[in-house]
Amino acid sequence: MNNSLRVLRLFVLLLTGLSAVFLNEVMIGFPVLFAVALAISAGLTIIYIFLNFDKQLNEKLIMELVADGFSGIVLFTYPFSDERFFLIVFAFWIAWSGTLWLTSGLFVPAKEKMMWFYTLAGIVFIVLGFVLLNYAQEMINSAIYVVGFSLTLYSVLGLYLGLAKRTDLY
Repeated sequence: MNNSLRVLRLFVLLLTGLSAVFLNEVMIGFPVLFAVALAISAGLTIIYIFLNFDKQLNEKLIMELVADGFSGIVLFTYPFSDERFFLIVFAFWIAWSGTLWLTSGLFVPAKEKMMWFYTLAGIVFIVLGFVLLNYAQEMINSAIYVVGFSLTLYSVLGLYLGLAKRTDLY
């Protein structure tokens, strides 16, 4: 059960990313789906932290919890939400996650063998965040594919680390 909640979190995000790809250029309703996925993700992280409170926890878990919870709450509560606002919140979330991956690869000695993997993934997520942040209004319908690709890539890489390498993201 040690890593299963973390893997379940990534499966939730994977299903959300795949649903974004299969929505076929329809972004209506996806911000709510993403907010629900972030709420579930934050809840699973809280449960994981609660079950492992007596062990040494990585501080990046708390930062991940803050990003998931904050982004989900903002998407739920902001009254004038539209596609552009969703892209800003998602860009913040994926860039924040990329920063966590990047710092794990560069500054955690236990991740030294996979430093290239963490560093490359972190840079890709940060770049995808900036791409979505600067997305042209004329092409806004195709942004859902970039969101879906980003979520799917984030989840697949995390599941690779969780299932194949038997390690946590951070």
